[in-house]
Amino acid sequence: MRRGPCLSLDRFGGGLPARAGDSGDSEGRRRMLRALRQAAVGELTARQLQCVRLYYSKGMTMREAASSLGVSTSTVSRHLKKARARLRRVLEYGGFPGGSVW
Repeated sequence: MRRGPCLSLDRFGGGLPARAGDSGDSEGRRRMLRALRQAAVGELTARQLQCVRLYYSKGMTMREAASSLGVSTSTVSRHLKKARARLRRVLEYGGFPGGSVW
């Protein structure tokens, strides 16, 4: 089974700093993170948001997330794919170069 690319905040826009003390546009990173959080809450379905939180924030595998939610692994995979697509569109619309990393 082919795994799609991961949603990683470090992959957005070439060279966004990982921490505020790093060189680069830390204000741009903060804006992007704020937009991503707002988009996640405002644009994703409740189930997509659950899957994103378990997989990306808690570091669970798809199988672990599926077990936790009582759904199949393919369902979690589908929700993550749709969530990434929605967040990508929102970030691109907001002027963040997120589309080129997927």
